This record gives sequence, structure tokens and C-alpha cells, in this order.
Amino acid sequence: MSGMSRRVTIIDVAERAGVSRQTVSRAMNDLVGISAETRERVLAAATELNYRPSRFGRGLVEQGPITLGLVVEDLSNAYFAELGAAVVRACAPYGWNVVLADALHAPHPERVAGDLARRVDALVGYGVLTADIRGTGGMPVVQLDGRAAQLAEGGVIELARETAMAELAEHLVDAGARRPVVLDLAGGRGRTRSLALAASLRPLTGGADVPVREVDAREGHREILEQLLHERFDTIVAFNDELAVRLLRALRGLGVDVPGRVRLVGVDGLEIASLVTPELTTLSIDIETVAQQTVSLVVGMLDGSVPLSGAAAHRTVPYRLEVRASS
Repeated sequence: MSGMSRRVTIIDVAERAGVSRQTVSRAMNDLVGISAETRERVLAAATELNYRPSRFGRGLVEQGPITLGLVVEDLSNAYFAELGAAVVRACAPYGWNVVLADALHAPHPERVAGDLARRVDALVGYGVLTADIRGTGGMPVVQLDGRAAQLAEGGVIELARETAMAELAEHLVDAGARRPVVLDLAGGRGRTRSLALAASLRPLTGGADVPVREVDAREGHREILEQLLHERFDTIVAFNDELAVRLLRALRGLGVDVPGRVRLVGVDGLEIASLVTPELTTLSIDIETVAQQTVSLVVGMLDGSVPLSGAAAHRTVPYRLEVRASS
């Protein structure tokens, strides 16, 4: 059947899978009453036919209220709060609704993305697993801060840090830094990013490994700083701007000059980084651009101009180095 002649319907999926319309509906919504084998056959037929439930088409034709679901790790983190607001702004011109979900504080964090997927027209995940979402045949699923390897599972917005990290290392070398340390958040949720930061700072140490230490997001900062200062580290790269601001306050309480005694760097480029004294040097990402690229990708997936997975469903937004007074 040619996709150019008419939109694929639930009847087409039922015929291809050899089941009833009711069975297709149950499979697409992950309801009980059908076998796992039948469910997989229906979802395979839906994928093969590139079927999108009629609500998508109705919303696009009538400019109805498409609903975008955004699942993040922790809405109490200022970065995710700013991102959520930016996504709402990016969706506004299309008349879309946005539902925000916090995975970290949910009763069952592993279920949040899957549960939300049954209630929205498109799903965007940041720091949460979306690969195992079922019952969403033909629904756009986008991973924010994803990697090209995830393109088989859906769309990916890649946040590229490599160039900005190299520029940071060059800046710190020029500033005379020689003993850097990366301060990660306890629990290792951002370990991959912290290890990448540490590797990028090796030019400061002549190629030697840069240590990665952990600290709670809100407690124990004075104690860890006293230890780092005792070990004569001269540069601290914090996991994010929020942690860097808290560290700056603790350093001030210890009477430590920044950047005279120790240089301090954050990551993400939040507004708060420019509202403290000294202003923070940071690896900055344009959150408005991230939101706009995400929504644009979803628009293309919904109207069929962008595939639901593969290389064409890939966007990249780069970080940039903002040098300020703290380094």
C-alpha cells in the first residue's frame, strides 16, 4: 500500500497482523487480555506500516492540543526546571500541551516514562530509559543528551561537549592551573560526564589522570573542600553550576580566594552562574536551542517528514566555554 495515497489506519494494522481492531487497540495501549506473541505481532505490523494513532493526525489537521511528555531525572535541579520552561515556550507556537514528570522522586522511577507514554502524543526523556517503552506504535520518542548509538531506538538530541572541554583545558593551562580535580555528585548519576571532564583536563597534569571525587549535592561541601585544599588542588571543576555555586559559598565561608587560591568551574551555563561573585566560568549549553531543536524534531516525526529513528532523527547542540572571573 502506498503511503502517499492515504493515511494508514488501525484497520490496516489489524489486517496486516491478522487480528481485530480491538486487539490492535489493546496492544498499542499495553492493556491486558492478549498474549505477548500477539502484542509483538501487532507492534511489528504498526512499525512496518509506520502507523500513527489517529489522534496524532487529528491534532495536526485541526491544530488540536497535541501533548508532549517530558521526563527528567529531578525537577528540583535548576537545570531541569529551566529546560522544562524552555520546552513549554518552544511548544507554545504549536498550541501544544506539555506534561512534565520527575523520575527520581516517583514511587517507581523505572515506570515513569512508560506510564507517561500511554497518555501523550510524543515522549522526550532526559536521563531516563526510554528504549523499553511499549504500546506506543508510531509515537515519537526522543532521548535528550543521547548518543548516536541510541538512534535505533528513536530520535536523539546530542549535547556535544568535546570542543568546549578542550577549550576549557587550554584556558586553564594558560591561567597557570596544574592540579585539577573534578567534583561529581554522590551516587554517580553523572559519572560518564565527570570522567569525560577529567580526561579532557589531562593537559594540565602532563597526561596524568585527573581525580574524580564525589560529594552530596547539598551537604558536606565544607568538609570536601578542606580536604581538597589540604591536597593542594588549584582547580575544581564541579559537575554542574548548581554545585559550583554551593561550593563558592563554602569557599567564601572558609576565607578562600577565588580564583587566587583555587579556580572554580561549573557546567550547564545556568543563569545563576552569572549572578554570583565572582561570576562562574562554565561550560554552557543554550537551553532555548535545545528545547527548540527537540520540539522541531518531534514536529517532523509527527507530520512524517522525519523518520521515528535513524540518522535523520539526530540533532546536535554544542556546549561552549564562557570564561568569567572564577578562573
